[in-house]
Amino acid sequence: MRKMFMALGAAAILATLGGTAAQASTHATRPDATPACGANCFDLSSLVLGHHLIQNAYIRGDNGVGGRVGQFINLKTATNTSPNEDFSGAAVGDLGDYCGSLIPGTSYVCENYPAGYPVFESNWAPYGNASGLCAGVATANVNHEPVTLQECGVTARTLWVGDLENETVVFGSLYTPWVNASDPNFSHPLALTVGGSKGRPAFRLSVSRLNTLTGNVVPDTQEFTLQAGPAA
Repeated sequence: MRKMFMALGAAAILATLGGTAAQASTHATRPDATPACGANCFDLSSLVLGHHLIQNAYIRGDNGVGGRVGQFINLKTATNTSPNEDFSGAAVGDLGDYCGSLIPGTSYVCENYPAGYPVFESNWAPYGNASGLCAGVATANVNHEPVTLQECGVTARTLWVGDLENETVVFGSLYTPWVNASDPNFSHPLALTVGGSKGRPAFRLSVSRLNTLTGNVVPDTQEFTLQAGPAA
């Protein structure tokens, strides 16, 4: 499985991720993109919480307006009436397309990952309207920093690399760590991580050092999958 994904381009990986996620979504669930966004949107969910909690821009009112740099990103129960859960973009290319340009050549991902690893960007797109604000971090190398809305396409801080070396397949869904492309640390890069249910917002997304446990297993809180468009 791992060798097959290493041979694929980013677009093919995204299609495969969506296909495997769809296979695992046969259980009862509500659609998880607004009808206006539909198949143009994708959902990000975690292994620790399951497909029914997806990426969400934590903005008061949940009406698709009022987004600005610095607002938190969390995981929230999926619904087809929440424009704050609409994100578009997903795979934007391969790592080789960005290293030495938008991604510094000295970053962890450029120093340690193959050029064919997929690069992702999550553009908040309420009702299918791309906002120009993406899920990212405000600084390049701060452990436990919250993931927030940042300007898309400006720095590597809104780019994430799928760590296929640490992928896992659960009930037909491929899960990988998402490593932030801006991190210059020489080991244990900053990876997307799910927080707990306490505090506001609940299940806030942040970055923390990639944690490989005994047997080179990554915790469920750092494993994520993508699903294209509504599940129903």
